[in-house]
Amino acid sequence: MPIPKDAWQDYRRRRRRLIGAAAGGLVLLGLSIRVAGARHSGKPILAAFVLSAGATLFASFSLSAFPCPKCGKPFTYDENTRDGFTRACVHCQLPKWSDPT
Repeated sequence: MPIPKDAWQDYRRRRRRLIGAAAGGLVLLGLSIRVAGARHSGKPILAAFVLSAGATLFASFSLSAFPCPKCGKPFTYDENTRDGFTRACVHCQLPKWSDPT
């Protein structure tokens, strides 16, 4: 499986997407609380929570499925390990941000 040369750019893009989804979710929840207070209803809060949780989960799964630039397997997990803070591939031990060649 060919690995793109800009693999670490893809990792950064996925990480920014996760941070953006989480931050946007907090903003959306804050706005929904104001709307819910004006309408005297909890439905806007529930809708905002569902949307923000869904977006954050999607972005989180996308980041965790990032393929290692060297071996092509998921960088952060294998059958026994799930480590989102790893500094090296859990399969081939390629250090994060290093050149895969």
